[in-house]
Amino acid sequence: MENNIAADCPTQSGSKPTEPEISFLAMYDNAEHVGTLLRYKLLAYILVSALSFTFLVITPGAGISVSIFAVIQVISMHVLGISKKQLIMFTPVLVLALNSFVSANPIWRVPNMIIGILWYGVFAAHIIFTFSLKDTSFAFIRNIASMVFKAIIWFPVPLKWGMNTKAESVSTMKRVIKGIALSVPVLVFLILMLSRADMIFSQAVALFSKRFFSFFNANAFLRIIWGLVAGLYVFGVIYCITVDKNHKVYSSESKAKTGDCIIINILLSSVLFVYTLFVAIQFRYLFAAPNNLPGNLNFVEYARRGFFELLFLTFINITLILISVGLTKAQTGRGARVTKYMCLYLCSVTVVLLVSSFYRMWLYSSDDGLTRLRTLVFGFLFFELIGLVITFFYIAKPKFNIVLVYCVIGLCYYMMLNLVPVDRIVAYEQVNRYFASEGQRGGIHYVVSLSADAAPEVSRLLHSNNQQTHEYAESFFSLHYAEHSRASWRQWNLSSSRVIWRVRQI
Repeated sequence: MENNIAADCPTQSGSKPTEPEISFLAMYDNAEHVGTLLRYKLLAYILVSALSFTFLVITPGAGISVSIFAVIQVISMHVLGISKKQLIMFTPVLVLALNSFVSANPIWRVPNMIIGILWYGVFAAHIIFTFSLKDTSFAFIRNIASMVFKAIIWFPVPLKWGMNTKAESVSTMKRVIKGIALSVPVLVFLILMLSRADMIFSQAVALFSKRFFSFFNANAFLRIIWGLVAGLYVFGVIYCITVDKNHKVYSSESKAKTGDCIIINILLSSVLFVYTLFVAIQFRYLFAAPNNLPGNLNFVEYARRGFFELLFLTFINITLILISVGLTKAQTGRGARVTKYMCLYLCSVTVVLLVSSFYRMWLYSSDDGLTRLRTLVFGFLFFELIGLVITFFYIAKPKFNIVLVYCVIGLCYYMMLNLVPVDRIVAYEQVNRYFASEGQRGGIHYVVSLSADAAPEVSRLLHSNNQQTHEYAESFFSLHYAEHSRASWRQWNLSSSRVIWRVRQI
């Protein structure tokens, strides 16, 4: 069932701010007019989402089951009328869910869940309002926030549907409850008597009772609650898309704010003067030969300091550029052109700061080796460089939404981190350093503390002539083998399977 849902909804482009046609208190009354078939589909969607989230996602150490949950969501949304073209926007959730299957690294599990929840709001906002790079306002952020909020306020709708059940159904439900209430004491008496009559039956009942009460513990109860909340939230998102047509459209045609070019140019001039001196020092001492340092300064120590300060300044510079361009893009004349040239220069200076940050981190890593954080930083610097290149185009022609572009770049970087085996890259570099220095360098203690993703590289340490290193590698495999060999199918992933296979080969 494919229908153009967006066609029945207001779009952001060319629209003016409109208030919903009904009041907030009357919104739930519209829920009664939902067709019976669609109502049953939405209720089934809540049930499927709640059960699958409880059983597949929030189980400890979830692996391939998270990807199965994401596939179930896609199929369910398509059954509810969301087209294949619209479901393309759900791709980031599929990528984040794939992380649990391809990697045993746990550091992305909680962030992925948070981003996944927010992405449902992005998904709904894109279908209802559509995003456009030509819209230079921040209305898309407010539209996303409104979808997340509306998904929450629709939580009571399924309860309202249940309260409006026909009288015949209520009567039948009461009779069912009375039948269950009458059957429970009879069953308890019968089971007790049969348990006393037969020892094998008694053991079977005891085993069943033990498993039943071990499953329905406090932890399981909390998981069920979270599953129900998740089911209601995704229901609210789909309800906004398929049923609720009373969306407030935020205007993208607000009056452009303008600033005083003289004030802005004085500020930029003073900032660029300091940066020019700093850049000159970078080329004179950091990027040149080490013997240019004055006094008794050590080159490695000099280069290793200041990385995070420079990285923070790149964010400040980008913010200053966006504000300056935003306040002067509607102006013409010499002052506006000077502002543009200064912003281009500031963007160039920011590239130099970025290169300086990269060089400092590279020197730091060449001395101490890679870690998770250093690897992530290198990737971040690369994507920030892409953002700065796009910023040059934005300064020249500010006719597209640069904030939306930054968000897309950030999302691409985050999805890449979910697919790239960071722990294996770190272990590969550290193990290479260990063998190249004949056991004198390389953070072996750090390597064996990594996740099962590092197993292919840790296995190389089994060939080390150093007995202690060999024992470290064996303990790594023993620990992860004990952890993953008892795992259920829901916790299975590629990294854990490699560990099990490798241990069996030893």
